[in-house]
Amino acid sequence: MEDTNPEETNVEEQKDENKICLEKLEEAKLKAKYPHLGNKPGGSDLLRKRLQKGPKYFDSGDYNMAKAKIKNKPLPAAQTEKAEVTGDHIPTPQDLPQRKPSLVASKLAG
Repeated sequence: MEDTNPEETNVEEQKDENKICLEKLEEAKLKAKYPHLGNKPGGSDLLRKRLQKGPKYFDSGDYNMAKAKIKNKPLPAAQTEKAEVTGDHIPTPQDLPQRKPSLVASKLAG
């Protein structure tokens, strides 16, 4: 194992402290030069203006989907007959509803 020299660690610590001090001095200079450019809670003014305009859509489909989400309309449900078989069992001829007579067939027969 290598022994670390206490003088070398002190020199490294001083360099780190000097870097921190220099950074703080530069930050203070910039804040003095540009006082209005602080950390704003809402971000930059440019970003705030862009967000106020509203979202941009890629095409009309994206626009219409976003519009539909805002309305929260339920989709129209298909009307089903109560006697309709939904696949619970295999239908037999007795289970199937009667066919409606065709208008074309009645005209041809008559």
